Amino acid sequence: MSSSPDLQSPPGVVELREDVPLKAGAAGGGARLCGGGPRLILAAFAALTLAVTVALLTQIYAGDYEVVPHGSVSSSAAACAGAGAAALRRGGRAADASVATALCLAVLTPHRTSLDASGSLIYWEYRLSRSQLPTVLEWGAGVEAANASRERPPRLLVALAALHQRYGTRPWAELLQPAIDLARAGYPVSATLAAAAAAAGLAGYATPTRSDPGLADYLDALRHNTSSELCLSWHCPAAVRWAEGVPAARAGAWRVWGAGAGGALAVLALQSALDAASVDNSTSTVDSVLQSVVSSLQQQSVARAAQWPGGVASGVAVVDPRDTYVALVTGLSTPFGSEAGAGAASASAGAWARDAPAAPLDLAPAIIADQHVCGARYVVGAEAGAALAQGAAAMLLATPGGAVAAAERARLLLRPPARLLPEPAPPAPPGAPALNFVLQRGDALLSHADSRGGGVASRF
Repeated sequence: MSSSPDLQSPPGVVELREDVPLKAGAAGGGARLCGGGPRLILAAFAALTLAVTVALLTQIYAGDYEVVPHGSVSSSAAACAGAGAAALRRGGRAADASVATALCLAVLTPHRTSLDASGSLIYWEYRLSRSQLPTVLEWGAGVEAANASRERPPRLLVALAALHQRYGTRPWAELLQPAIDLARAGYPVSATLAAAAAAAGLAGYATPTRSDPGLADYLDALRHNTSSELCLSWHCPAAVRWAEGVPAARAGAWRVWGAGAGGALAVLALQSALDAASVDNSTSTVDSVLQSVVSSLQQQSVARAAQWPGGVASGVAVVDPRDTYVALVTGLSTPFGSEAGAGAASASAGAWARDAPAAPLDLAPAIIADQHVCGARYVVGAEAGAALAQGAAAMLLATPGGAVAAAERARLLLRPPARLLPEPAPPAPPGAPALNFVLQRGDALLSHADSRGGGVASRF
């Protein structure tokens, strides 16, 4: 007896009872579409498991390129950049590298910095940039009282001890050691150093190498105390000035942090030139922007006249593996310090010469960053405000990869009131101010030590 038509499924419709898919040879397109489904799912899971296993094994044995240690130190002495980079390789931070490099420069380049140098520093942990702005540390000229006691310790050592106490991770004694070794064993005398010594009438720099055992003994005596103990004895809080959370100045599409008297001048010049260039970028060229920079510097020199900063300086730029930046510039009112050559009258029986700046020094550390996360960031140790303004303008307008050529581009020296001079040919003392920098774009680093300073950037 045939079944009723009402109980039969219409042609082309698959029956949806629970037992239909489980019946062998069930008819209908749905059964054909689902055929082999479990096998496909199992195969996909197997392929995914294999891919994850291979990726994990590759990371374990080959490492992840994003966390490979990297860092750089740029300064006007190859041995000093190397000392800073060595501190980074041993697991140190940017503050540790800055201490080792600055102490080394006080030995190798005494015509531009010393243990009694004034200074300015910008410190920034970039990975915390969403919640933490840079910190500025300044000491010496323009910070301490004019009648500072003659019994005071050397300024640079006090500031570096304060920096290390707050941010350092490597032992203080370890960071002193490169400077001690160079002072005791001897170091090469550069042509610029020899020329500066001859101009100052100082003997002992006409030989290819020079040692300074008195300086080595003085530094060696400081190895037995920690930076915290030294700061307690030296009253570091009264000798240095910290400024937390310093806001950026806007210059065109860039954020700029500049410290020191020279850095302040450079920031104003960059703002004037880059703001104008962003408004009329159709006609702006590197040359036209540099003309605006120089014009701004000239106007500032007329306005400030006798208060225009001077002296000599040495610049350092550091980036550590954790993307912490230090831009540091230390300097003296005159080459070798105002009391160089005083013999027994010098502090610590001649181990270091005092410097007594009568006016602000031309120190110009800077950090310049674009508006994008992980975009371009320049850490700059500039030895004069005019050098920072001109060099930074050229670098920021350069094509990617052209920062080195931009930093080496010829610059003008500015002498108040509004007098422009071409750079002297080396090794004429005191030499043209150098512009040492490290550029980070994403995870890539480009570092360069200006040929004017004769240094080498050290990376790993």
